Amino acid sequence: MKKFMIHGILSALISSIAGGLFLKFYYSLELDQSEKVLPIWKVIAIYISLSLLLSLILFQAKKILNNLGVIMVNTILSIVTTASIVYPITYVNQNLDTTFIAVAAIPVHFIMPMIWMALQPIIFNSNNEK
Repeated sequence: MKKFMIHGILSALISSIAGGLFLKFYYSLELDQSEKVLPIWKVIAIYISLSLLLSLILFQAKKILNNLGVIMVNTILSIVTTASIVYPITYVNQNLDTTFIAVAAIPVHFIMPMIWMALQPIIFNSNNEK
């Protein structure tokens, strides 16, 4: 369980830093009012919640199905992440200028899952138990 929680915390931390910096620099361009729809604090809260929740799900899946559980969780995460970009692409707000929201939101959709999956081999396959 310790490795799974470390994985979740590290994923949340790195994703939050990367996503927060990306949005900070994007919003500094002042292209539209996307920061009112997608504030940085919301993205960080979602990254932390998802990373920790997914680590608990991964722990249970690994315990029940071994490596097949890991493959299934990662596959579902990939499919859901890819499918969820439809929302920012089709987002329309009549009161705010959100012309470029998809430009900001689509990369933000992929930051956490990429880091979450990239850390798995580093954390779970480390040979610290020599």
